[in-house]
Amino acid sequence: MPRCFLIAFLALASSLAFADEYDDLRLKWKDLTTGTGYNPADPDVASKLTSIANAATNHRSSLDTSPSRTFLWSDLASTTTSSHVTHNYNRLRSMALAYATPNCPLQGDTALLADLISALDWMNANRYNATTSQYGNWWDWEIGTPLALTDICVLIYDELSPAQRTAYMDAVNHQVPTPDMTQANQVWKARAVGVRGCIVKSATKIALSRDAFSNVFPYATSSDGFYTDGSFIQHNIHPYTAGYGAALLSNIVPVLNWLSGSSWEVTDPAQANLTQWVYDSFEPIIYRGAAWDLVRGREAGRNSSNPQATGHSLMNSILQLAQFAPATDAARMKSMLKEWALTDTERDFVSARSLSTFSMAIDLMADGTALPRGEKIAHYTFAAMDRVVHLGRGYGFGLSMCSTRIANFESINGENLSGWFTGDGQTILYNADLDAFGDHYQPTVDAYRLPGVTADVTHSKLPHTANSLGPRSKGQSTLSPHDWVGGATLDVYGAAGMQFKGVGVSLTGKKSWFMFDDEVVCLGAGITSSDARPIETTVENRKLNSDGSNAFTANGSVQPTTLGWAESLTHVRSAHLAGTALGADIGFYFPQATSIQAVREARTGAWNDIDSDASTTLFTRNYLRLSFEHGSNPSGASYQYVLLPGRSARHVEHYVNTPQTTVLANTSTVQAVAETTLGITAANFWTDTVQSVGILTSNKKSSVLVRNDGTFIDVSVSDPTQMNTGTIDLQIALDGGTLVSADAGVTVTQTSPGIGLSVDVN
Repeated sequence: MPRCFLIAFLALASSLAFADEYDDLRLKWKDLTTGTGYNPADPDVASKLTSIANAATNHRSSLDTSPSRTFLWSDLASTTTSSHVTHNYNRLRSMALAYATPNCPLQGDTALLADLISALDWMNANRYNATTSQYGNWWDWEIGTPLALTDICVLIYDELSPAQRTAYMDAVNHQVPTPDMTQANQVWKARAVGVRGCIVKSATKIALSRDAFSNVFPYATSSDGFYTDGSFIQHNIHPYTAGYGAALLSNIVPVLNWLSGSSWEVTDPAQANLTQWVYDSFEPIIYRGAAWDLVRGREAGRNSSNPQATGHSLMNSILQLAQFAPATDAARMKSMLKEWALTDTERDFVSARSLSTFSMAIDLMADGTALPRGEKIAHYTFAAMDRVVHLGRGYGFGLSMCSTRIANFESINGENLSGWFTGDGQTILYNADLDAFGDHYQPTVDAYRLPGVTADVTHSKLPHTANSLGPRSKGQSTLSPHDWVGGATLDVYGAAGMQFKGVGVSLTGKKSWFMFDDEVVCLGAGITSSDARPIETTVENRKLNSDGSNAFTANGSVQPTTLGWAESLTHVRSAHLAGTALGADIGFYFPQATSIQAVREARTGAWNDIDSDASTTLFTRNYLRLSFEHGSNPSGASYQYVLLPGRSARHVEHYVNTPQTTVLANTSTVQAVAETTLGITAANFWTDTVQSVGILTSNKKSSVLVRNDGTFIDVSVSDPTQMNTGTIDLQIALDGGTLVSADAGVTVTQTSPGIGLSVDVN
């Protein structure tokens, strides 16, 4: 008997000990949601408070409050479309936020509260409860709605009866009892389970939330997760650093902060990887506040998302992380944030913050000890996700590829319906015109003619009947039959290549990109098709200014600025397009005089064309397109051109007269260039046979860069196929002198009179 009493007493004591801590955590989550420390008299703060109130007022004004209602909002009345459940709760969350936010004009508004609680009760009775069966997209039931509903219960906890809290939270537990799945999905669920655990005062549920992060922190070696090379994969075969990766970061950071100092604080030492992800995965894919579309997955085709908004979402998460990161890391993060904030000409860093991080942003910008990082000059080969990012002075160049490992594009849930060629070697050039890929770019650009892509441009991937969305995403999540995709990094320079095969067509070929300090050499070879349809390689397809009048010259000759102009330009050695912003000019050098098709056009599209839930409002934007026309049934066709970012027309002509690059080979067995001013030779070897070009000889498929600066010879080599279980043997026709260093796995067989290397790539 005494022992039984003792056990009962300890259990009760444990429950009582946690009671206050649950309440503390709940209030802390409320503060993290509404924000603290801001000055309500600040004009920006006052504007945000008014916006919160206006959103709630608008939703309330259209809310059906009749006793016999069969929906809350007429545009969210479906009982078969699961997203309507999530959207209903998101609108109710905005009403709860207005009620609970200090100094908001609607704070404590009893009429608003009455309508809100009545609507919550209706949703619990009719749409989302402990017995509701799922329909539509599982995400709405297990993530979207639980995130909104748990926040609502925190925001108006004291205004809800115990029975209401129990009913709402039982509904959440019915759909998401545990934080399962992987990466972003698991983190979303961990947040919902943890916040619910706080509301219902369950130590077990909060512990489940905490422990789920231990599945996310370790680096991945296959499938979903962060990789040591900076890649991030979700859905097994899709690059998603600025999509699901951004969602993961925006949820894991506040939850870690929320649990810190509590009985459920995350103590897993692997959480140190989170800081490294900022440097390796996120910092490279933000350019002056914009997140690269090439790692946004299907979100690039969403009306509700754009590069700048996504970039600032990531910045928001990094800003929060800097509040509790180790001092050295916090300083580094603040430095990169300030650099992006000061160079972003599209979106103001401070005013773009929500109230939850507004005061953090104010403090950062006022902190004289936090100095901007400066422009980052770097090269990143994300081998695990077939992406490359090259950051030069005044520009960023991105490359999107697919292989046996990574799919061409993702289009599910009616999104990204024309992403067909985005993984076929699309190139993205960022510069001072930060709106080049915003401002309704995605629904208006010619999706068959994306920069860098070689495509069968008349092979229809569109539906043959109206209202048939399925065929619109034909070919999505398709792996290439080729594994030679990737490249090598040497300091701030890089090489990349892609053996490609069109989906549903016979088109094949080899493509290479060699990225130096102020130029990018682009080569294509072995371009072959037998489908009797025209094949094109798009050099550039650039969005122009509002009247489409950006000056364009070819061989120094000014071309017409009239929209609708199209011409086949012959014997072209150089071209230049004036930018929409200072520093946004783009030059083109053609090592061999060539014919180029030039088109200046106005293009019209709606977001609904590529996102089935989006608006049908039409937008028109102007473009200049340059392309090689390879004709129908090309056999072994090729191309070569050099991108010269930021160069004026005069500097382009100077480059043509004194080029700094030489194409050494452009065949289906080897593509190689030399950059004479840097002393770099770079090559992609496409076969497992001995091939020689310039100073290089390789016996295996490989990507190689060699730099001779007169004092040191640096070599970088990789197996882009990731299939070689043995070695790559290299010969370099340079006297190597004395070996300074070599990575493990590299055997130096000789240094003089030439260099011999055996590289174990297994």
